[in-house]
Amino acid sequence: MSSPTSIKTIAIVGATGNLGKFVTNALLSTKKFAITAISRSGSESTLPTDSSVTIKQGDYSSAAFLADAFTGIEAVVFCLHHTSVPDLEIKLIDGAAAAGVKWILPTEFGHDSGNAELTRVGIVNAKKAGPRKRIEELAEKYPELKWIGIINNPWFDFAMKRNMFLIDPKNKTANFLSGGTAKFNTTMMSTTALAIARLLSLPVVSNGGAALSDYGNKFVYISSFRVSQRDILDSVQRATGSSDADWTITHTDVQDFIDEGPAKLAKGDMTAVLNLLIGSLAKEGLGGDYESTKGLSNAVLDLPKENLDETVKALL
Repeated sequence: MSSPTSIKTIAIVGATGNLGKFVTNALLSTKKFAITAISRSGSESTLPTDSSVTIKQGDYSSAAFLADAFTGIEAVVFCLHHTSVPDLEIKLIDGAAAAGVKWILPTEFGHDSGNAELTRVGIVNAKKAGPRKRIEELAEKYPELKWIGIINNPWFDFAMKRNMFLIDPKNKTANFLSGGTAKFNTTMMSTTALAIARLLSLPVVSNGGAALSDYGNKFVYISSFRVSQRDILDSVQRATGSSDADWTITHTDVQDFIDEGPAKLAKGDMTAVLNLLIGSLAKEGLGGDYESTKGLSNAVLDLPKENLDETVKALL
């Protein structure tokens, strides 16, 4: 069967989540897609109110509901909370594949899952392998089924608002990991969503340029900024008219910071996730700077060039 020129029908699972809201708006803004938001019955989240978005609510354990929700859908974007990965996501992937979905963007949207050592250190990434593996298994029965993983590292705006880079503008404290000079990539949530919309707008098969088929069972690397902790603090200081003299800056060895993670987990302390995720970013050579090793798809997707100082100032 010949492939369509481009995708027309897209479903979003998790349209009300942190990223899902941005993805819904980015897809709507293209005016190219028929969009369906799929949600569990009884969810108290506020679903998209745009009249052009079809809402499907039902029982995720019901094969009949999943068949109805996914039939006619060409691509599914999963924006699930990490606690729903892999088990719930795999169940939904099974339903999507059986209904004829061809393209699945699983819940990646973080560290480089294509980096085995980084995945070993970052506990969240380890769970993301299951959905990709399941899609590849299902492709034996449904040969046109493919996954595409979006790699963006931590969302810059999300992380800044939660002091995840260990920089606290309100209290003027910073904790530099091994000097705070290791470069890593980080991406705005809106840019991540725009990348998804631009990617799914590509022709399925190349007509001389980039095509969706180029990315089947591959990762797509995007970034708003390539920065270090020091770069971020410098930008915050420029925005606030402050200097190091006004801040309390502490220093921690990055490996010691990472090593605290498993001990915290053993005690049920979920701040361990910060140790593992941010620590792995700040460890030189571990893979947080994927731009330098794997390149970016920013140009192919025509993503905007963003200004760090303007962004930081707007976030403070």
